Amino acid sequence: MTEPHDASAPLALADRGVTIDLIERYDQPGPRYTSYPTAVEFADGMTPEVYAERLAEANRHPDDPLSMYLHLPFCEERCLFCGCHVIITPHYAKAAPYLDLLRKEIDLVADRLPDRRGFSQLHLGGGTPTYYQPDDLGALLDYLLERFHPVPGAELAVECDPRVTTVRHLDVLAARGFNRISFGVQDFTPQVQEAISRIQTVEQTRQLLEHARSLGYRGINVDLIYGLPFQTPETFEESIETVIAMRPDRAAVYSFAFVPWIKGNQKRIEEE
Repeated sequence: MTEPHDASAPLALADRGVTIDLIERYDQPGPRYTSYPTAVEFADGMTPEVYAERLAEANRHPDDPLSMYLHLPFCEERCLFCGCHVIITPHYAKAAPYLDLLRKEIDLVADRLPDRRGFSQLHLGGGTPTYYQPDDLGALLDYLLERFHPVPGAELAVECDPRVTTVRHLDVLAARGFNRISFGVQDFTPQVQEAISRIQTVEQTRQLLEHARSLGYRGINVDLIYGLPFQTPETFEESIETVIAMRPDRAAVYSFAFVPWIKGNQKRIEEE
């Protein structure tokens, strides 16, 4: 007789439909997200005039909702594994003027899209969007939402670092319609966290995830990275099982891109 499965117990990979064939099918290189637009989209010749022409063309399709992205590049400290375009400063006053520049850009784009203001996707990435204090982040979003509006069923998403994100951040975002959230975990193993200079506890992530769920966020994601220093299959499996026990809606697992000749912060991993 088969014993009933305990819903609180983690399932084996095979029980979740994850087979070796499935892993091998998707075990291949693909484009990585480290900036927006992604690297493959960059090209010479994107002048202000060309940008204005593209916006004018976009405005001719008023019924098509926009996909919008705001890059908030600031972080309090450097994570050694990071390959994103970030600005490191613990001095909040240095990052505050960037919000004024974003408001100017929002106005520039809105002026060129007078007939196309609805969006189906809004994403805040970084950097660390929740680097900014909740009220400042909320004020920026209010400014944006006065000029652009979500269409029914729109996805409003944010990337969060559990070390600097507070429940107040989640409250402010939820009050403005945010319904998707991604928590950067990478790995829960203390030795790995120390090696990549990103020390955070399981409880920090769990508390935020549970609060997000209580607020009605319907798309809760956790990011993990494999290939980090001092990881082993066994310790990484423990991190995976810890995440599964939190019951996020999804988990994204990325390979570590070790490119110290491009990202100088990764050279410290070599030295250590």
